[in-house]
Amino acid sequence: MSGCDTWPGDRTMEAMASPPSALTRDAPDTPAAAAPRPRHRLLVLDVVRGVAVAGILFANVATVLGVFVQWDDGVPPLSHTLQQLLVQQRFFPVFSLLFGVGFGMLLASAERRVARPRLVLLRRLATLGVLGALHQLLQPGEALLVYAIIGIAVLLPVSFLPRPWRTRITAAAGLVLTAVAAPVGGMVLIPGLFLLGLALAEVDLPRRAEESVRPGALLALAAGAAVAPFVVLQLLSPETAGFDAVSSVAGLLSGMALVGVLAVLLHTPLRGLLEAAFAPLGRMALTNYVGASVIGVLVTWPLYAPLWGLLGRDIVLIGSTEMFAIWGGCVLLLVVQSLVSRWWLARCGQGPLERLWRWATWSGARGRDGA
Repeated sequence: MSGCDTWPGDRTMEAMASPPSALTRDAPDTPAAAAPRPRHRLLVLDVVRGVAVAGILFANVATVLGVFVQWDDGVPPLSHTLQQLLVQQRFFPVFSLLFGVGFGMLLASAERRVARPRLVLLRRLATLGVLGALHQLLQPGEALLVYAIIGIAVLLPVSFLPRPWRTRITAAAGLVLTAVAAPVGGMVLIPGLFLLGLALAEVDLPRRAEESVRPGALLALAAGAAVAPFVVLQLLSPETAGFDAVSSVAGLLSGMALVGVLAVLLHTPLRGLLEAAFAPLGRMALTNYVGASVIGVLVTWPLYAPLWGLLGRDIVLIGSTEMFAIWGGCVLLLVVQSLVSRWWLARCGQGPLERLWRWATWSGARGRDGA
């Protein structure tokens, strides 16, 4: 890792789906050294995570900047329609599912490598909680703190189940909780998607999707789910009873469809383009997510009092033209983040917040042999 200092425990393998899912360097001085090591990263996780980070930026930018697109005579503006059609409630479920996958990968790694694997998991979640609490100052209502709390309350207890039963229980409970929460959407989806992600990791589905897919059936399913929001917007209006519930379900289906489509596209000639554009964003997802909030605060800092996240601020009404300009800024920011991430990873191998998170997770962990 030329150009970067080495932190204590830096060479321990990272098996969490939050970046990175695996490292390729040898680790002769860590508890992980005795265990078999993956030969390559799972590109499908990096790309899907990168796309989710990009989508979440578009979903959150209005909240981060404190703007709202005003309606004229009760008619939704074009920007609002596009937001509902392409962004709203699409990417947050994907990120939640990936978090559960990551927890399952870390659980499997910790069970093989250390004497007290649940302590490693607790450190991971507690560190995320601290980071999330700090991030609340920049983006009130953000999800990292909630992820940490629900992870400790839901994922950590089920990790004690014997493996065969753990897979079945998490899959069944995840399906039920997700189905019940789907009409509500938002953070209510987190427990079910966490459990579903853990179940997917237990059956090693991400690696199997990396190695091979059945594009015909998967694309047909994905296409059916992808048209759901279009049908909603055509048949229902925002004033229709039950619109929010139907829209939330459509968003969830579209998000899951996106995961399937990306898994298929990674087995086509588009693999190189997707890897170049989104894998760097995905490998530094935590740094880029928090970094976008920092940039948003810096942009609006001259307009609002310091620590506006604690003191509150007024919402600025804008038009669709201004919203499109903000989205253009999002595209520019993502291009810059992707290029900077590629440059940083080539020199350091891992993002700064990812490195801190990994160190806090594995620091002091003792191998199964007591070393």
